Amino acid sequence: MTQLDRTKLRIGDKEREEALDALTAHSRHGRLTIDEYGERAESLNEARTQADILALFKDLPEPRPSLADAAPDTSLPLAPAASATPGTRPGPLGLPARTGRLTGTLLGVPVGAVAAAGVSYATGSWLFMFLAPPIAYAADRISRRGRKTSA
Repeated sequence: MTQLDRTKLRIGDKEREEALDALTAHSRHGRLTIDEYGERAESLNEARTQADILALFKDLPEPRPSLADAAPDTSLPLAPAASATPGTRPGPLGLPARTGRLTGTLLGVPVGAVAAAGVSYATGSWLFMFLAPPIAYAADRISRRGRKTSA
């Protein structure tokens, strides 16, 4: 019997969210610049396997996502289209459309960066760039609130 290479396993939203939380912690601690954080968050959104996620953390200490510890969920729903909530559009392959924290956070990062850059440019003071993380956090919260009330 051959040994399963866990790094080639496909990942889901849960693993992406855990990795994004770890990237956010590194950004807060000053290990990643806003540009590096944005690039890695974009790569994380495109990641398909555990190896893709682990590559984003090769030069970072803890916290790291605990991908190897989790057993893969091999169960598949019998009728994916029937599991979608009424009134929602199905996503790819008839599965429910992807909603979650990752989408709102990826929206908040560019919104925060653009808003802070605009204020910095308008005032002539680069200190307003420190507003990018709070603006990104606020945009994430606002987008989450909108999803919760519309469901």
